[in-house]
Amino acid sequence: PCSSIRMASDPPLCDSRFCNVAPPPPGPCKSRPGQATDSEATRGMWKDASGAEGLQYTVLIVASGLIGIEIATIFLLTSMTISVTSDFGLSSVQQGLLMSFTAMGGLVGSLVIGHIADCKGRRPPVLCSLAFTAVFAFLAAHAKTYHALVMMGMALGFSLGIGLVPISVLLSETTPEGSRMFARGACQCLGGVCGFMMLVAVQFDDATFRHLHWRSLLRGLSFAAGCLFLLACSCLGESPRIVKMMDKQTRGFNSVWRNLSPASVLGARTCHRQGRHMMGSGKGDTTIRGQLNLVFSKRFYRTTIYIGVGAFIAGLVQGGHQYALPQILSKEMSLMNAATARMVISCFGVPMAPAAQYTATKLSRRAALSALGLSSMIVALSTALLGSWPSPQPPAVELIFCFAMSLDPYRAFLAGLLFGEIGADVFPASTAGFGASIVAVSIGVATILAPMLFESLLILTGTWATFYYIVSVLLALFLLTTWFAAPCVEPCGHREGDTVKEESPEGCDQNRQDDCKYGSLAQLQL
Repeated sequence: PCSSIRMASDPPLCDSRFCNVAPPPPGPCKSRPGQATDSEATRGMWKDASGAEGLQYTVLIVASGLIGIEIATIFLLTSMTISVTSDFGLSSVQQGLLMSFTAMGGLVGSLVIGHIADCKGRRPPVLCSLAFTAVFAFLAAHAKTYHALVMMGMALGFSLGIGLVPISVLLSETTPEGSRMFARGACQCLGGVCGFMMLVAVQFDDATFRHLHWRSLLRGLSFAAGCLFLLACSCLGESPRIVKMMDKQTRGFNSVWRNLSPASVLGARTCHRQGRHMMGSGKGDTTIRGQLNLVFSKRFYRTTIYIGVGAFIAGLVQGGHQYALPQILSKEMSLMNAATARMVISCFGVPMAPAAQYTATKLSRRAALSALGLSSMIVALSTALLGSWPSPQPPAVELIFCFAMSLDPYRAFLAGLLFGEIGADVFPASTAGFGASIVAVSIGVATILAPMLFESLLILTGTWATFYYIVSVLLALFLLTTWFAAPCVEPCGHREGDTVKEESPEGCDQNRQDDCKYGSLAQLQL
């Protein structure tokens, strides 16, 4: 009789050398009445709460909303810097504390959530992220002191950090491989539209950024996060990969428990001691130590360092430019006011988003990373030129700056597409959340340092152009590395010579095949 629902490709759950019960015969089992087969269960994973096959569309909507809340938060925090400075009487160094501590919270959240999302699932962290974002945005709107506002900003960043990493991995796991970049680009576009709505609200509130009613805008942000939380609670499902993994663990536990004997326990312990090598083949050592050993193994360490440093430079450009741009526009631009200029720059995202998606989809990842470096360097050098020119700047210099800023949405979209997808699929599936955390942590560290570095260089040199010259040098080094010394950053399982099979034990060495007969390391531990 069948002891569990099994597919023909599933490995045996016990080793006949140590177990007094013969393993199940090969071939598919007939399901008992009332039980679904694996294929039916897999199709059921793709059904959302309404019963329609729309899990990937629900994930797309929630991911777009969460990205939009993040963009709106960044736009609001950077736009309200001048008003907060006036309200609380801050010094130039204190101005950057709010953005830096918010980024620090996002760094901590991204650091701790990757391993949890790999072990417990993608859905719970996303729901917690949306709930905490709504609560802390509301509390920040009622902060009485600047220190309380900074602490609430840090909590707000933490809330966003624990949601962006798992939703990025969930988007990749619920989308067919050929459509992942398109889905990620659609999320970036829809999220950019949500962020643009915050800029519209700022424009109508105070176009000069000097008397902005930021408390009311924070309440609106809290309301939007609360509405998205209710939508996610009712519609968002779990990753099919996580559901399948938990189902296999449950079936393995039931089989081992039914066939329990002293010999089988001894055999399982022996295979567990000898089977620790399975972590390297992507079979599922989901401990923090195991994931660290994998990402810094001989096979992956160059890739890990490359994407970590690349994400840090991209975060330095993104965080520094988002922080500095409102101040630059309010002081240097004479053609239009600051809020209008920022809205015009954001409007360039309409044609630039498809261009970034085309770059990320049609070009190789090395060529796409080169395009990202070149566009970022153009933005940095044009801004440095505007800051180096003696005031008042001629209209021609301002026009050059405005035309170069048209590449800023392209740079931002392309960075989100590339590093979001690279972090989620360059490592095996059991380490996908941890890989996304590496990218998020690198960007978070850079976002923490960028405002403080900008203000420090402004005090030391008297001009903010120095910051952009330093960023340009880092981008030049990144481009040279990408052209001449970059490791492969293709998806795991698609590299040349990659023999890892994430869903099959055939990836193990021939002399260790016996250790794979329990299927996954979770079953070995049982």
